[in-house]
Amino acid sequence: MYILEKLLTVFYTIIFSMILVIVILAMLSWSAYMAGIFPLLGVLVFLYLKKKKRLLPTRACRYLWYVASCCSLALLIWISFTCKVDFSWDWGKNLLSSTEYVMTDHLQSAEYYARYPNNQLCLIGVTGLFQLIHYLYPPAGLEIFHNVSIVISCLFVWATINVIYLIGKEIWGIRRAVLAGLFSVGCLPFYMYAQFLYTDTPGLLLLTILIYLDIKIFRENHFPRRIAFAILMGMIAGITYHVKVIPFIIFIAMILAELFHRNRRAREKAAVLASAILICLGTWYSLGSFSDQVSSDQFGITAEAKEQWQFPLTHWVMMGLNSESMGGYHEQDVSYTAYFTTMNERKEQNIRVIQERIREFGIDGLFRHIFHGKLPRTWGNSCLSGDDYLSRLPKDRENEIVQFMMLNGKYHDYCLIYTWTYYVILFIGIILSGIMAVKNRQRQDVLLMGRIALLGLAFFQILWECNSRYLITFIPLLIIMTLDGYFRCKEERHIYSEY
Repeated sequence: MYILEKLLTVFYTIIFSMILVIVILAMLSWSAYMAGIFPLLGVLVFLYLKKKKRLLPTRACRYLWYVASCCSLALLIWISFTCKVDFSWDWGKNLLSSTEYVMTDHLQSAEYYARYPNNQLCLIGVTGLFQLIHYLYPPAGLEIFHNVSIVISCLFVWATINVIYLIGKEIWGIRRAVLAGLFSVGCLPFYMYAQFLYTDTPGLLLLTILIYLDIKIFRENHFPRRIAFAILMGMIAGITYHVKVIPFIIFIAMILAELFHRNRRAREKAAVLASAILICLGTWYSLGSFSDQVSSDQFGITAEAKEQWQFPLTHWVMMGLNSESMGGYHEQDVSYTAYFTTMNERKEQNIRVIQERIREFGIDGLFRHIFHGKLPRTWGNSCLSGDDYLSRLPKDRENEIVQFMMLNGKYHDYCLIYTWTYYVILFIGIILSGIMAVKNRQRQDVLLMGRIALLGLAFFQILWECNSRYLITFIPLLIIMTLDGYFRCKEERHIYSEY
């Protein structure tokens, strides 16, 4: 197990070193002048590693975090309302559908949710929220629903930032937890996506809670408490699957990491894993049954409608092999799959196209498609496409903050200088985390699950239709792994001051 653990860590380090190269090339293709950040980063890292004196006492660190946390919530809400956009893409579809149902007791676009049943629970949740608002304030309409949805979504992101701080306290102590929290507060994609009450922002929080629970299980020595945390983790994982599938990768990684745990007896590991998996399956089945029943009874999204409209999983694999879109969303592929009338027919035709595209690529062409198309499209965007979504139908296009945040805005170059610098810092730290983990021969690794999850994410994005927005839910894990890399480097130099 030890050798396999090290091999996984080596593989992780190699894969993310390749991704770092892709990130740097994408940054330099935007502006060659960004090469100037590397000497600056080198100086900052050197000063951090050499620093011995603590700048603030522990109590002051706590106060600093409380202030930063409150400021982050205010910033999330202010930026979200300042950069408010009109309804577009799947987020807008969901809010308009929920509003339509609350105001008319009817849903016209049931075929959309039959085609994409992963949006069912989101539709149910947002509709329930709007019904509550309408009950409490009958004159409420689309504008009020939209405003409330922005606040709720901002609270999801703000809660995520605070759980990252709690994770930092569990792993590194209060001082480094403050650094983790401040680093999270400075992550601009959080603010870009905060206004969108869709699957991404609750997915962010659910993934972060799963990380926190896994660390509690890892650090807890009292067996009944480990079982309790495992049960809670299984429940959250089951919910996560129906809210946003991609963060569920981390639950699989946690199961694998628990198998590598060297300081637990086999029976104890089996009990923890069985508790988490069985509760996850039970939650997944119960919530899925509830979602299907409500969708059928309330919205008319029946099993027959799904047979008529639903896309098979092969559709997204097929789009991932489309060279015209570099493996991303492609409207013609959607029209092609929608043309066929049954699920089996759609699946068969998708498989046929997948086989044709692989044959056309050949081995060399497939690797070029992955490394020159899909990976740059996925990882080579420092805003994770948040600036793109903000540029779609902004309410106040001429506002200076909007021009700073949105794609092709007047001041957006200044935004990109910041986000690219932040992004490169992220990936350097992620790689350092892998290098330090390979070098360490003694310490049981609490963040092994993070490396397994990021490997899973990388391979998922290679296999699936790729979109840099899919990375947004993994930002908390990216931040934690980044700081783990820098903190381990500091420990390697035997410099033990934490702030």
